[in-house]
Amino acid sequence: MKTSNGLIIRKQIYLYAIIFLGLSMTNTQIIPFLTHVGYSPVERGLILSSIAIVAIVGQVVTGYLCDKYSTIKKFYHGLLFLFILSNGVLYFISEEIFFVHLLLFGFVGGLFRIISGLIETWTLEINEYVKDRFGLIRAFGALGWAFGAPLTSLLIDNYGYRIIGLSFALVAIFSLIFSLGMPDAAKIETNQKLKVADIKVLLKNPNYVVLLLMLIMVNLIFAADMYTVIDKMVFLGATNSQIAFKWSFQAILELPLFFLGYLLLKHIGAKRMLVFSILMYIVRFGLYTIATSPFQIILISGMQALTFPLLMISQKVLVAEESPLHLKSTGQMFALSMYGGLSALLTPIISGFLIAIIGYNATLLIFTMSLWIPFYLSIRYYKMKTPHSHNFT
Repeated sequence: MKTSNGLIIRKQIYLYAIIFLGLSMTNTQIIPFLTHVGYSPVERGLILSSIAIVAIVGQVVTGYLCDKYSTIKKFYHGLLFLFILSNGVLYFISEEIFFVHLLLFGFVGGLFRIISGLIETWTLEINEYVKDRFGLIRAFGALGWAFGAPLTSLLIDNYGYRIIGLSFALVAIFSLIFSLGMPDAAKIETNQKLKVADIKVLLKNPNYVVLLLMLIMVNLIFAADMYTVIDKMVFLGATNSQIAFKWSFQAILELPLFFLGYLLLKHIGAKRMLVFSILMYIVRFGLYTIATSPFQIILISGMQALTFPLLMISQKVLVAEESPLHLKSTGQMFALSMYGGLSALLTPIISGFLIAIIGYNATLLIFTMSLWIPFYLSIRYYKMKTPHSHNFT
């Protein structure tokens, strides 16, 4: 059994490194591309918010279908193939055609969120041994991302933005072929027949609801690191290389706590990890507010080491623990559609309008102060008993 689990872990590690290298190609240059095309902060905000429509609906429906048909692998493969095709079209349109980019970014960005959520849910549902080592596996995703971001910048400098579609296609097809040998999620057999109405079961659990509200608010601000902070870097004169380096720098610094994820869960617990990560986000965004150069922003982004890995691991584990056995995929994907989808919808719009009215620093200050609300909720949630408890919580 140990050999079998060890082989699964190794295959997961390879798969995460490959696919996240590819995903970094499609996601780290969105703001620079839209700026290059000529869109204003408000227009960029509206385009980026279109991602949420596909993400919210797609993640809920996909999670439900994965539970209904007892497979994640087949849906992952089908959606990844669709993503390869649609992403290939996106970066070929470099003219300022607002509604075309609105639709294309919405579709491609939504698929990006669905696919990244599916692969993480897939890992959590293979078996308990693999689930407990999610942080270790996810670390190699960060490693792939760290390598992919500067590689993308180098490719763009030499071949332009159109190279992104082809580069991602090559990497993604390789990962698709490699993942064919992976075991599917081990779904729990129950006597309950899954119905659409059963999604309401999740919302009858007060712990799940409090956790969800907290994660929505945290991720609304966390998304600003992709939108508002990058916008500020561009405003301060950052180059594509500096922006790519920020992504790589963050991804590399994620690695230690991802590698130590199993030990942190065992000795500290997911709830404490969540509380601490939110507190560190408050410090991080407070520093972003007073930064005066791209270099300072890059240095501050090093706090990724104490924020994102802890948030990622704790939110995935806690959502899994608050979800009934027959709704594991639904619980994960519904939560992701809310805290990921709403952040994709609201953060760019809010950020774009606030920047236009009060500027970058005041916008980041408002985001920083807003984080005190989920921090308070995290303290309350820490004191609540988890009905579907795990040894780590």
